[in-house]
Amino acid sequence: MPLEIMPMRAEYFPELTRIFFEAFKDIQERHRFPVDLPNMEFARGFMEMFVGKRDVYGVAAVLDGKIVGSNFANIGDTVCGIGPITVDTSKQGRGIGRALMQHVVEWSLKNHGPMVRLVQEGFNMQSLSLYTSVGFTAVESLVMMEVQPAEHDDPTVRPLVLEDLGLCDNICQRIMKVSRRNELAFMIEYGVRTGFVPYGKFLSGTLLAYIIPGCYGHGVGESSEDLLATVVHAARQVPPRGHQLLMPIRNGELFRQALKLGMRCLKPLTLMALGPYERPATVGVAWTPSLEY
Repeated sequence: MPLEIMPMRAEYFPELTRIFFEAFKDIQERHRFPVDLPNMEFARGFMEMFVGKRDVYGVAAVLDGKIVGSNFANIGDTVCGIGPITVDTSKQGRGIGRALMQHVVEWSLKNHGPMVRLVQEGFNMQSLSLYTSVGFTAVESLVMMEVQPAEHDDPTVRPLVLEDLGLCDNICQRIMKVSRRNELAFMIEYGVRTGFVPYGKFLSGTLLAYIIPGCYGHGVGESSEDLLATVVHAARQVPPRGHQLLMPIRNGELFRQALKLGMRCLKPLTLMALGPYERPATVGVAWTPSLEY
């Protein structure tokens, strides 16, 4: 039977979780980088954010009647964030990843909008070649960093609530040039259930910075100091798997301050864009992307 790209179904979830876990474990261990997914339970929780979510378009690759891979498009906001894309380790090199990526990109451009982005692991030459060949361009060099939690609580930092969305969206659009309002709303509600609550830094009612902890989150700040203060405080409150940050290394001030705070570089990544891309501001302000954009 030929390869089929099928709409996501709930019954695919167990097999897709196994493929997701094993595929990332395989590529990261082969290149001797830390494994992002420590166990199947963590992978299952991560995949639950994508399978069945209303504003995520997901597909599965089916070959000879068996599930062999998946890909997703997060379409909750203006930018469509692609991934995670994974293929069964025993079926790689057969064009399955290309078929999954082409399908999701074409669907996104037709049904969502012209801005499509993803984050690629910098050591993975196969994925870099694939994404470039289907139309993506590298726009930002990133590094994943391990966050050292603050020694003391910061009284100006607190968990975000839905009533904060307007303030957060204003600062995000001004610095990152796009709205991520719906993504943040989901993470506020999701965080209540999982412990990965977004945090904001406020002074006299003014929002100075916010962060969604962990590599899946993003953040913005009126200054590098404000953003990093929010990051290290949040790390005191969330589980260890939330002690990660994606750093745009062209912001030398932010990067240097993170290093001074004891943050450790873990691996290189590349933010890639297909369609319009306006570079986020870095002069006097700060931002960090998620694993999608």
